[in-house]
Amino acid sequence: MRLYTFTVTPNNRKVEAFVRHFDLDVDIHHVSFKDKETQTPAYLAINPMGKVPALVDGDFRLWESNAILTYLGTKFPETRSVPADARGRADLDRWLHWQSCHLTPAMGALKTAEEKDLAAVAPLLAILERQLDGRDCLLGDLTVADFAIAAYLMTKLGRQLDYSACPRVAAWVARMAALKGFVATQVKGPPGAA
Repeated sequence: MRLYTFTVTPNNRKVEAFVRHFDLDVDIHHVSFKDKETQTPAYLAINPMGKVPALVDGDFRLWESNAILTYLGTKFPETRSVPADARGRADLDRWLHWQSCHLTPAMGALKTAEEKDLAAVAPLLAILERQLDGRDCLLGDLTVADFAIAAYLMTKLGRQLDYSACPRVAAWVARMAALKGFVATQVKGPPGAA
């Protein structure tokens, strides 16, 4: 099994962090954008979108980061990161869709906006705050949803958000950042960067 990735972005980092956290038997290949690797015919046969991450498992090619996370969680049941029951799986899927449909666009809008109103994400943080009431992780136990959402809140922009009204979210992000997989995927800045 091989993961094609570029650690810098949250969609790549969440998958790579998951693989590294659980020491999964997955070969991690960092693509070369300089060499336009994702635009080669060989790579486009893996992911016609020409993006990363992508996963190859034998003759199966999978792209879209949350699909890769749930596939890995299912393929490696020892991680106990994908609930087996219908309600648990639906709850997991809800949070993965929430990340894709609400959190990611909100963070993207902040990144591209001329005036950055970081408070625009406050309602989403309030939802997470309520979800984490009495829980160490989003669904109680560590799941792929924690990796999917935390990766966005660990970005440079995510670290600039005001968490003062959401202490449970701040504590959860800190716990996630301390996981072996997220520590291993921490991108170091250029020499001399603060």
